[in-house]
Amino acid sequence: MIIVKILYWILLAVWGYLIVRHRRVVKSWTGNFSWAEKYIGNGWTYFVINIIGIWMIFFGVIYPFGWIDVIIGG
Repeated sequence: MIIVKILYWILLAVWGYLIVRHRRVVKSWTGNFSWAEKYIGNGWTYFVINIIGIWMIFFGVIYPFGWIDVIIGG
């Protein structure tokens, strides 16, 4: 079980890092997020992509320690 948690930790942290590092490539694949550009402003697609990557890193780090249950309240 701990090996699976460590694997998730590594995968989520690496994927999150790669999304943040290569956000221009990700944006070229996904295009503009029309809702972000419309409601927040121009250029905010990059911000949303960064937030998704940082979220993945954060949850990848807290998952193996069981902190998600504490945060969610389960």
